[in-house]
Amino acid sequence: MAHHVEHLHSAEAVDEAIFGAVETDRVVVVRFSQSAHADCLRVDAAMAVVAEHVGPVAALYAVDTKEVQDFNVMYDLHERPCTVMFLYGNLYVNVRGPCSRDDIVWAAYSGDDFVGIVTAVHERARAGRRIVDLRGLL
Repeated sequence: MAHHVEHLHSAEAVDEAIFGAVETDRVVVVRFSQSAHADCLRVDAAMAVVAEHVGPVAALYAVDTKEVQDFNVMYDLHERPCTVMFLYGNLYVNVRGPCSRDDIVWAAYSGDDFVGIVTAVHERARAGRRIVDLRGLL
């Protein structure tokens, strides 16, 4: 099966992606950002490089926050140029950086780093954890 980063163009498509993965035992990774932003382009490139590798454990999606504005206020998406969210079993998984969730600069991570993050989130989410601390993982 070929795996890739799918671009979602409506709030309904985002909801379907999240709810559809519940029965597949996969983490849903959603990148929210303005697609033309430089940080977003780096994150998209990293996700595209690892899509085949993480495909069995994660579904990767990209959402342009100018096109799909339904989540901007709900998730404070206007505060950062790029936000990556992880969900497992229809529940949000809080991924924390060195100090907190808000200090993760997603564009700084390479494809290899992203594989490690997605794999760690999947393993911990399957074990019932809803908080994943990246300290010591990378």
